[in-house]
Amino acid sequence: MLSYLIRKRILFSRIFVISMIIIIVTNNEFRVNTLDISESQSLGLSIIGFVLVTLGGFGRLWASLYVEGFKTKKLITEGPYSMVRNPLYFFTVVILLGFCLVVKSIPIAAALLAAFTVLHIPSIIKEEKKLLAQHDSVYKEYYEKTPRLIPNIFKYKRTKSTDRIEVKIDKINQVIWEIIGYFMLYLAIDLYILAYLPNT
Repeated sequence: MLSYLIRKRILFSRIFVISMIIIIVTNNEFRVNTLDISESQSLGLSIIGFVLVTLGGFGRLWASLYVEGFKTKKLITEGPYSMVRNPLYFFTVVILLGFCLVVKSIPIAAALLAAFTVLHIPSIIKEEKKLLAQHDSVYKEYYEKTPRLIPNIFKYKRTKSTDRIEVKIDKINQVIWEIIGYFMLYLAIDLYILAYLPNT
């Protein structure tokens, strides 16, 4: 069951997001601002949410360039991977936090956190075991020095200027469309709340 969940995590994640959108649109108890804040404070949170979605989207593009460009048997420890072992997952969390700020719903924030934990944490653990088996002591040293999900910016290490990466255009297009999708979803939710929920 767990292995099936890991294999289908992206599908389940999309189903969950669609379900959350339906709940936001149709259920007052979930879509209403549960933080009891003023309109100006609500606007401030929405702006912060937009910044987080932007950072998360481009962060995922940055990490994707590394994981695709160096996707050989070499262990990637430069760029975003020098600060955190799982930058793609970290930037996904950043995007989720951005959506939580625009929705301003504690139940939805809790549901998103629970979904991420159930759908992605097992995958992270499995991938780390696989990398340990492939790279042995090299990965073990990297594992011990680099955080799993919370980046340590002081550990940042630039890629060598002589390193060259090869990236498939279709993969970059996929990530770019993913980022556009995040922005469109964010704007749709924000505009819906502003238009139909003036008191939230």
